[in-house]
Amino acid sequence: MMRTKLAVSLLGAMMVAQAASAAGKADCNRACLEGIADQYLDAMVAHDPSKAPIAPGTRYTENGVTLPLPDGLWRVASSVGKYRLKVSDPEMGEIGFFAKAAENGAPILVATRLKVVDQRITQIESVVAHTSDLIGGTPGHPRPDVLGDAPRPQFLQALPPESQRSRPELIDIANTYWTGIENNTGAHPPLFADDCNRIENGAYTTNRPVAPGAEPNGANYSCKEAFALGYYHDDTRLRDRRYMVIDRERGLVYAAVGFDHDATTRSYTVKNGRTVKVTRTAPWTWMIHEIFQINKEGKISQVEAILLSVPYGMPPGWDTGVHVPDPAAIKDHYQEVH
Repeated sequence: MMRTKLAVSLLGAMMVAQAASAAGKADCNRACLEGIADQYLDAMVAHDPSKAPIAPGTRYTENGVTLPLPDGLWRVASSVGKYRLKVSDPEMGEIGFFAKAAENGAPILVATRLKVVDQRITQIESVVAHTSDLIGGTPGHPRPDVLGDAPRPQFLQALPPESQRSRPELIDIANTYWTGIENNTGAHPPLFADDCNRIENGAYTTNRPVAPGAEPNGANYSCKEAFALGYYHDDTRLRDRRYMVIDRERGLVYAAVGFDHDATTRSYTVKNGRTVKVTRTAPWTWMIHEIFQINKEGKISQVEAILLSVPYGMPPGWDTGVHVPDPAAIKDHYQEVH
C-alpha cells in the first residue's frame, strides 16, 4: 500500500515510541480492559470516582476541556444503556468505547478512551454528544434508535489470524477515509468495502432512503457512491488525526480528529450534476471520535462516530496516539510560515 514518506517516517517513529512506553504495561488483556471500562461507566453513573480503578493524578477531559473528577458528565449521568462498542488494545494498555447513556434523563452518546497502566486508569478522554447534537427525530417524537442494545456484528468478530494486519497497516487503511473526505472531489476514494455503512451520533448517514419529495444528499448513497460523487467538499481540513486504540484481532481502529470547515465554500457541484448548498455561514469544527472496522480484505466495512460542534479550530486537548499529518493542514502551515 502506498504511503507518503512523511507518513511512513512518523508512523515508524510513533510505533517505536509506543512500544517503548508500553513495556511492562501489557498486563491487562481484552477481558481485563473491558471490565475496567464497565467499572468506569458504573462509577460515572454513581458519581463516585472511587468505584473505578482510577490512579491518583489521572487527567480527565470532556469535549476537550480538562475537568476535575467528579464534574461535568460525572455529576449528571443518570444511566448507561446496554449498548457498548469496545475497542481493546492490550498491547498498548488502551481501550476505547462508545456507549448510550443519559444525563438528567436526556439521551446522550459517550465516546471515551482510557489509558490503563498496572490495571489502573491513568488517562481519560471523553467526547459527549448531548441531546442537541444527536441526529434524527423531530420535536415531540421519539428519536429513532438504530444502535439497539449491541454493536453491529462486524465490530465483534475476530479476524482469521492470517487476515490480521499490523498496526501501521490498519492506520493507513483508516486514514484513507479522512484523506478522501478532506476537500473531497471524488478523486481520492477511501478503501471502502461493498457493505460499508456509517452511523454518526446514532443515525445512519449512508444508505438512507430518500424522503418523499426531497432531493437526495450524501446520506442517501453508499459509502463508495457518496465519496465518488464528491460530497463533503466543504470539509476543508481534517487535522489532529490521532489513531489511539488499535484492535488487531478484530481489525478495529479508534481514532480522533478535528473536522474544520472554513465556510469559504458556499456551494459545490457533485459529479451527478447536483449543486450542494452549504447552509452554515460561519467557520465551525466537529470534534470527533470515530471507530473504523476493517475487514479481512483490508477494506473499511463499518464506520461509527460520535461528534459535536466546538469552536472553530479548537485543539483536542491531548497529543496521545499515532499522529498522521493531513495535506490541508500542512499546506496551510506552509503558507502561514512562508
